[in-house]
Amino acid sequence: MSEQTTAAPTRGRALRRRAVWVVADQAVSSLANAALTVVIARTVSPAEYGAFALAFSVYSLVVALSQAVAGQVVVIHYSGAAADVIRRASASAAGTALLVGTVSAAVLLPLGLALGAPVRGVLLAVGLLLPALLVQDAWRTVFVARGTPAAAFVNDVVWIVLQAASIGVLVVVGVDTAHPYVLAWAGAAAVAALVGARQNGAPPSPRTAPAFLRGHTDVSLPTLANSAAILGALQLSFVLIAVVAAVSDVGALRAAQTLLGPLNILGFAATSFAIPEIVRREPGRRGLVLAALAISGTLVVVDLAWGAVLLLLPTAAGEALLGDTWAGAREALPGMIAYTCLIAATAGATAVMRAVNRSVLAFWTSAVLGPLVLVLSVLGAATGGALGASLGFAAAGALVLPLCWVLLARAARLGRRPTAAVR
Repeated sequence: MSEQTTAAPTRGRALRRRAVWVVADQAVSSLANAALTVVIARTVSPAEYGAFALAFSVYSLVVALSQAVAGQVVVIHYSGAAADVIRRASASAAGTALLVGTVSAAVLLPLGLALGAPVRGVLLAVGLLLPALLVQDAWRTVFVARGTPAAAFVNDVVWIVLQAASIGVLVVVGVDTAHPYVLAWAGAAAVAALVGARQNGAPPSPRTAPAFLRGHTDVSLPTLANSAAILGALQLSFVLIAVVAAVSDVGALRAAQTLLGPLNILGFAATSFAIPEIVRREPGRRGLVLAALAISGTLVVVDLAWGAVLLLLPTAAGEALLGDTWAGAREALPGMIAYTCLIAATAGATAVMRAVNRSVLAFWTSAVLGPLVLVLSVLGAATGGALGASLGFAAAGALVLPLCWVLLARAARLGRRPTAAVR
């Protein structure tokens, strides 16, 4: 009894430490990307900034692909596995990310050469270093999966310090084109990827990547479909909103999303922490439902509080942050806050579905949400500009919420789906 009494607080302290490191890692990563965006926006021309935004969107889409076939596989299949097993799995995942990056670069580089400036420069810069960017991202995920998020934090700090130093030099010497900044950002990731190999104890293993891909399609295929449904719908909705309404409405929605960015950090951190912890602990049906409620409840409360702060922000403060874009962003904020809260209300359920390897059920939520977001936001924009579009986003979130929790109840009843044999 005394050993159990001693062990419980120890486990609790370890859990809290891991949670703190996950939040810290997600925060520094997201804030570094935001800082990079701000520096480039203030340094280069609008055309150069537009080229950078396009390149960053391409990077974001390829990262989602890499996460689906590499990082998330380790989280769902190998969290809690023996140290040598998860080390080999991490090397295979990083090798898979390297393979995805190499194939993607083979597409991007010829495309970049075919296009004119300034898009050519940034696509070539991203394409050249995309394999390193994906490997660095894979290390972050697998370190969290193996219960060592402090290693992910250290790796991200290495990347951030190096990119801050190199970008600082570019700013001082007056560089006003985007692709040198992209090279500095991605080059720092290449160094961090090498550091990650040392932290892992085994380098990326592209040789085992084909077998890794074939052996884990139960996770990778539904996760990939889930990412494609959401990211595709969001990107296409912004394009169509610009067509049926105005480009300024898209700017207003993007600005509102920027103000809500800290909530994305918290949401990503919460699910990144919760999924491997659920996999390790294997709670019963009641425990799964309680975990989902705890995740979503916490996120919704925080989202509401942050939303209230933004809505009460004085006009002068808003204009100091966003300049002339503040007026449009303020109009879109109520709907976007509601959408963010509704998505947070589904986050716990989808995290649990993924943790018990029922990613197909989580996909059905995205398969419904994606078309709803696309149709309702565009219809809203056509009738009410940025405000109408934001209300369309919120309506889509409200409509998918009951389905998400019905699917969670099914996932909890079925329990964890058996995974492939741990190799």
